[in-house]
Amino acid sequence: MAVAERQTTRVSLFGRVADDITRRPVPAAEMSVALVNGRQTAIEKDDGHFAFVDLEPSAPGYQIRIGGPAFHDRVVTMPLPAAAPVQVTFAGEDELYLRIGSVTATQNRVGFEAIGFVRTIPVGSQVIGEGGVTTTLGEPIEGIAVQSAVLASVAGLGATQLLRVVRSASLVAKPSPYYPFPARTTVLAVHVVENDPAATPVAGVDISITAINTAAAAAKTLGGLSLKEFALGGAAASFIVLDDLHLTTTTNDRGDAVFYFPGEKPVTAVDIALAKTGYQPATAAVAVTAGQRKFQSVVLNRV
Repeated sequence: MAVAERQTTRVSLFGRVADDITRRPVPAAEMSVALVNGRQTAIEKDDGHFAFVDLEPSAPGYQIRIGGPAFHDRVVTMPLPAAAPVQVTFAGEDELYLRIGSVTATQNRVGFEAIGFVRTIPVGSQVIGEGGVTTTLGEPIEGIAVQSAVLASVAGLGATQLLRVVRSASLVAKPSPYYPFPARTTVLAVHVVENDPAATPVAGVDISITAINTAAAAAKTLGGLSLKEFALGGAAASFIVLDDLHLTTTTNDRGDAVFYFPGEKPVTAVDIALAKTGYQPATAAVAVTAGQRKFQSVVLNRV
C-alpha cells in the first residue's frame, strides 16, 4: 500500500509594511524582511505583507530586520510564545497624530491645524486621546488640506489635547537618505564623519532631535505611547508631534541619516544630539527652510 508524504507549513510571524511618506504598502521588490540571525528570509508579497514560517516558539522573541534601498534599516523584536501565528505590529506605527484646536460637540467634530494630504483613514478607525479617552472615526479622514474630523464621540476631549488616529496595524518603513522625497518636503540630511584627514564616514551613530525652532519638546503619553510635542511658534501657533521612531535615527554605512517633516509646517531650525560608543558626544543646531532639503555635516572626535 503506497503512503503519500504530506508536509505542512505553518505561519509563525506575519505583518505588513507601509511607506511612511505615502502610507501605501511597500512591494516585495523594494523591501527586504529577514531574521537577523540569517536563518530565514520572509515570504513577501507585493501588497506589503510578509510571513515567516515554521519557527519554534520563543519567549524572548525573534529579531527581524526590515529595510530596502530607499528605506532606513530597522530591527524589531517580536515574541512568539506559542505555535499560533503572531502579527508583527506595534503601537504608534501607522498612525496620524493630531493636536486639537477646537471641539464642536453638536457635530462630534474636532478641528486641528490643516494637513497637506491625508490618505484615506476609514470610518471606525480607533482614536486614542489623553486621559484614557478612546473613540472611533465617525467619518473617513481623507483628502487635501484636511483640518477637521468627525468622531463617534468627543466626550472628554478639549482644545490643546493630542489624538492618535490608528490607520492600520502595518509597520512603517522610514525613508533613507536616498528616498525620492516629494516636492515641498522639509528634509534634514545629516552626514557624520570622523575627525581624521580622510573624513571617514561613521556608521551606527545615534542621532536624536532635542529641539525644533529652539523649543524643547513637551512629553505626552496616550494609550501607553510616548509622544513629543514641539511648539513651532509664530502667529499660526503650529505644532509638530513625534513618536520615538521619528525622534531618533541612526547613520548608515556611509555615515548618512535623514529627518523629514511636512512642508506646510514652519520648521526653521532643528537641534540634534549625536552619540556613539568610542566617540565624544556632539550637538548641532541646524537652520532649515520649510519645504526644502538641508545638508549638514557633523564631525565626531574619538574619545
